[in-house]
Amino acid sequence: MKQQPSVQKSRTNIAASCVFASSFFLVSCATTDPEMLKAELNAQPAQLSASVNDYAGDVRFDITDKIEARGKSLPYTLNAGFSSVTPTRLGFRGLLDLREFQTRAPDLLSGPIEEGCSLNVIANLDETNATGDLIALVGTVDVELYRCRREEADGASGRGARLISTTIGIAAAARANVRGQCVHFDLADVVLQPTGFLGGVANLFGLTERVEEIVLNKAEEFSEANVICPKMPPELSSLEPILQGGGTREIGDGGIGVALSGSIDTSAETMMDLLALMQSRGIVGVEE
Repeated sequence: MKQQPSVQKSRTNIAASCVFASSFFLVSCATTDPEMLKAELNAQPAQLSASVNDYAGDVRFDITDKIEARGKSLPYTLNAGFSSVTPTRLGFRGLLDLREFQTRAPDLLSGPIEEGCSLNVIANLDETNATGDLIALVGTVDVELYRCRREEADGASGRGARLISTTIGIAAAARANVRGQCVHFDLADVVLQPTGFLGGVANLFGLTERVEEIVLNKAEEFSEANVICPKMPPELSSLEPILQGGGTREIGDGGIGVALSGSIDTSAETMMDLLALMQSRGIVGVEE
């Protein structure tokens, strides 16, 4: 009989260990389903695709430039063509090929997006591709909730005990839109998929909503910091097109592209600028 308290304590410890192990199992083995995540997005793609040949026009040219994103220079190509529209205007159509940016996107878009006293959120982007006029991004966010010992502390320095650590699946849909003379990437929809036991806890205490708000804010910040404003080559600077529309286009199988359309003034002033350029390069001149 003297062994009973010890046995009871042992049973209690075993039960507690089993509960902990069960919780750990749910967190460790719960996985996100990328296809299910994408299927839950409300934004539906229009079946729009493009190829370089679609933008040949009467006169075709290619421009290679770079996007500056998070301290890295990523090349892109603008395939464009001119065609006659009116006696004083040329039509312009172009296709931005962003497949190089797409290849590097998981590295560029992954990493810490919130490092507060009570909350730490790390994004892990696994997949990015175009489907029609939508850009789909799929991955996870690692979420850690801490007891904050000192609210006035800067970031992690005021953290106390860790309360929750879980992984949440995430899928987002974005579209390229032309505003002014630049291409902006706007988030059309985002879906979060908490999994396992702690995923339910995250939902219960509003943690999922906090993470969603952080993701939306960071996506807007990234978009505004990484607009693309295509420029004509210096020798064609007088033919700067006025962009009037455009949007995401799928290149090949899931490649990200952006269609551009607009027009170019061909007034007498523009022609004089071009003639002056040609004269400076010895293409035309006055015979002596």
